[in-house]
Amino acid sequence: MPRNALLYVLAVDLLAIVAGLFVALRGPAPSQRDLVNAGVLLVAATLHVVISRRIEESRSDRSTGPHVTTTVVWMFPGAVLLPPVLTFALLVWIRVLWYPISRRPLYRHTFSSAEVMLSVIAALLVLRTGDIDQATIMSGASPVQVLVLLGAAVAYFITQAIIVGIVILLSTPKPTWSAVVGSSSDNAFGALVLCMAVVVALASAHSWFAPLILVPVVCAADWAARQVEELRGDSRTDHTTALLNSRGWHEQADREVARVRRQGGALTVAVLDLDHFKAVNDTWGHPAGDVVLRRVAAVLNERTRQGDVVGRIGGEEFALLLPDTDSEQALVVAERIRTGIAEMKVPATDKRGQPVSIEGRTTSVGIASGANGLVELTTLLHAADAALYEAKVGGRNQVRVSSNGHPVFLQ
Repeated sequence: MPRNALLYVLAVDLLAIVAGLFVALRGPAPSQRDLVNAGVLLVAATLHVVISRRIEESRSDRSTGPHVTTTVVWMFPGAVLLPPVLTFALLVWIRVLWYPISRRPLYRHTFSSAEVMLSVIAALLVLRTGDIDQATIMSGASPVQVLVLLGAAVAYFITQAIIVGIVILLSTPKPTWSAVVGSSSDNAFGALVLCMAVVVALASAHSWFAPLILVPVVCAADWAARQVEELRGDSRTDHTTALLNSRGWHEQADREVARVRRQGGALTVAVLDLDHFKAVNDTWGHPAGDVVLRRVAAVLNERTRQGDVVGRIGGEEFALLLPDTDSEQALVVAERIRTGIAEMKVPATDKRGQPVSIEGRTTSVGIASGANGLVELTTLLHAADAALYEAKVGGRNQVRVSSNGHPVFLQ
């Protein structure tokens, strides 16, 4: 990480520890009622994390930036109902449960935990200023008290956004506004989850077993979030090959480019075009052509890594984004793909429904690389397209690598 970003991360971690200890030591000692509330919230949070584990793993894998979780629905009621020492104990327990699911490096998980701790402390300050606790809510939550609860949720949201936004700003060479403040969908989901947290806090203040009843509701919210993300993904998927379509590829590639920029390193774009593909459709028909495209997609998936971004961006044109890959490494990948396509034997049917075997297909590939994550995606695409054109002009069935925007043939 850049030095200023590293210092910021360490400062946030240290501040969370010091502020958490200070607030916990100045808070009241837990009563028996507090212990019961804490135990119920802990059980509810554990059930929620265990039940939604697979859903959250899927959502976390899809997310390349900060991942919005629903665990705040248990931490926020803790801030309302419990003394700080029990609130922080609940927070630590939830973060420990969450670590295997987050699939993030330990330093990132630690920073996220510190950010959550400071956000909870900000909410606590608003709650204590408004003199809100379980007793006042049970006596009848007035409109003013509800507004104080919502204000605490807003304080949590703003603190979290500022802490995360600053680290993105410091660690990204060319940060965009959307990267710093987050996408509108993520912010809307985060606000919705905090509204749920306020409802859970109100319900929990009146009944100790309310959190247990609300576990299925929170799990349903997790499931609904994944369904929405999958529906959004359908609009980004090519139905013939099941790869990303042009829109989906550009969106995913932009996120990967932003990640590489934050971390530094190389990245490569490769553009592939199937040679004389029109002859396949003319000779055997479009259904046979679709079978060939699906087999090409299978070769691309087999011969690339899980983190590579693979998409179909045109009729017979495909694009790859290879993060943390220089031109020499990309050449190896491109050659592996080219030979894989050349070796294909695709069973299909011709225009009369007779079985045929389509083989001997070739592809031309152009690749372009950028160092330190500073090159724009559009620049790499244009350079890779130029290299692809040179491969076509040079006789097809070959790979050409762009060097500073000029295609160069590598033996």
